[in-house]
Amino acid sequence: MQRMLDRLVGIYSAGADRTGREENKNMKMRDTDKTDRYVAEHPVVRTHPETGRKALYVNTEHTIRFKDMTAAESLPLIEFLQVHCTRPEFTARLRWEPGTIAIWDNRCVQHFAINDYHGQRRVMWRLPVGAELPV
Repeated sequence: MQRMLDRLVGIYSAGADRTGREENKNMKMRDTDKTDRYVAEHPVVRTHPETGRKALYVNTEHTIRFKDMTAAESLPLIEFLQVHCTRPEFTARLRWEPGTIAIWDNRCVQHFAINDYHGQRRVMWRLPVGAELPV
């Protein structure tokens, strides 16, 4: 599996969202009216530039398919990898309270919000630092 994944290239779109997650339908983000126009190719397995460790760069929300594969061919593997990435032993949960700040490195982790704050407004500011192409 690792050898196969090392050779795959993912096709990604910020406008894609096949999850059907109810909370995604109500999200309001700035400057996202044209996201479906932007598509990018990146390796499915990327190497962290500082640690040299490998991490999966794939998710059900933005990975449309794999290069040289159809969406239908790609979907079972995308879903399998998402299930793998979100296994409990690979996750961290925060107990949100007023003033809580969370910082993570998108080069080696995934943010997967769970709508467990019903009736509350969650405000999130994204601050990308040192943009780089995944390798």
